[in-house]
Amino acid sequence: MNEKVVFDQLSKDVADQVRVRQTYKYFNGTDRSKGLYDEAIRMGEDVLQEHKEGYNEPQAMVDLVDQAIYNSRKALNGQQTDKHSLKMQLSRAGQFLRSQEFTGLPIKTQQYWEREIAAAHNIEVASNTDQALANKTAIKVATMFDTMEQMRTQLMKEAEKERQKREAILAKQKAFAEKADKEDRKAEKKPKKKSGGHRGFWSFLGFHKKKK
Repeated sequence: MNEKVVFDQLSKDVADQVRVRQTYKYFNGTDRSKGLYDEAIRMGEDVLQEHKEGYNEPQAMVDLVDQAIYNSRKALNGQQTDKHSLKMQLSRAGQFLRSQEFTGLPIKTQQYWEREIAAAHNIEVASNTDQALANKTAIKVATMFDTMEQMRTQLMKEAEKERQKREAILAKQKAFAEKADKEDRKAEKKPKKKSGGHRGFWSFLGFHKKKK
């Protein structure tokens, strides 16, 4: 009689890979430590697939593969993501977004900054941000400041053109409103035709009396 092979623990550990890959131990780990874990998971998936197809490995083999997953998971050597640089750049960006200098930029430039800083903030608060992404995002924000400084003259010219365009539109709208108001006043001043009132009524009666 064949001994029943138990796959419960192996199934749990293979399914746990989703959680493990979201931890800094994994995504900040060395390529070697991640590679060993990935290989152990692949072996576990192969054993479970064979079981699904009707072929069972001996219990000793199932336990050995599961132990390999456990050991490689413990060997993951990633350190917690250091987001200090990213936080510093976002703090700087936050102050800039609240400044008059920011509101003086062209509208499209303001929208670009707001969009990129919001994305950077999401990366900063995410629990699964790896070190490489945190560093890359911090550098990107810093580069945005450098680029803006280099393009300051051009951006100011564009902002001035936008301001003049807005003022021209407002002036046109104001002139139109004043014209409409003037026309309304003219209409109100026009004399209205007076009705005959009671006098007309009595005249009408007098006319009919004469007819009698």
